[in-house]
Amino acid sequence: MSVLMLQNLLQTDFGMAGTPRYLLNRNGRYFARLVVPKDLREIVGKTELREPLGPDRREALRLLPGAVTQLQHRIAVAEREAGAGMP
Repeated sequence: MSVLMLQNLLQTDFGMAGTPRYLLNRNGRYFARLVVPKDLREIVGKTELREPLGPDRREALRLLPGAVTQLQHRIAVAEREAGAGMP
C-alpha cells in the first residue's frame, strides 16, 4: 500500500465522529492499537501491537497516524519473514 493511500485511509478514519479507528483509551492513557493477523502471530509473538500516545486526547490524535504507520510496518516486516520461509 502506498504512503498516499495510507494517508488517505487514515484521514478518512479520523474525519468521522466518535472514536477514531486504531485509538485505544485505557485508564486515561491513549494507545495506537493494531491486531496482528492470525498467521503472523507466531512470528510477531503477540496478538496485538500497541504504541503509547500519552494522556492528552488531542496530542494522541496528532500522533496516531505516525504510530499506526510504524505498527503496520512491523506487520509488513513479519509478512516478508513469513514469505521468506515459503518454498
